[in-house]
Amino acid sequence: MDAVVEFLHRLPEEIRRVGGSLPWRIGLLALALLLNLGFYLPSLPEATPGPDVPGLDKVVHLAVFGLTVFAAGRVLAPRKRFPMGWVVIIALVHAVLSELVQLMVLSERSGDAADLLFDVVGIGLGAAVWAGERRLRRASAPRQVVPQ
Repeated sequence: MDAVVEFLHRLPEEIRRVGGSLPWRIGLLALALLLNLGFYLPSLPEATPGPDVPGLDKVVHLAVFGLTVFAAGRVLAPRKRFPMGWVVIIALVHAVLSELVQLMVLSERSGDAADLLFDVVGIGLGAAVWAGERRLRRASAPRQVVPQ
């Protein structure tokens, strides 16, 4: 438990060190988590635009899971990779769970293997964008010259 508390105390400084804003990163993660609640709603609200657009559901799954993994990585793993593995594992569990809940609990919804596939692809894309951002940040960071 002490390690978790230390990790959370260290996060704001690590985010500042890599050149980020903690409030913006937390805000993006909060938005992503809020969007995930839609996977557990009994049905889409009546006024939801575009529910009859072919493939829109798959795009939503891909985008929400990608955004969630990317945003969680920016908050939890600004400098080190270790927490990112947990982010991916938790996202995979969430993807399976959301489809099982839709299949077995929500009578107006249905679990779909294609949705799960797009969830997994979104998770991969979110992790890839997170890794790409880290590489770009490192490449653009000024190098420190060590005197010989």
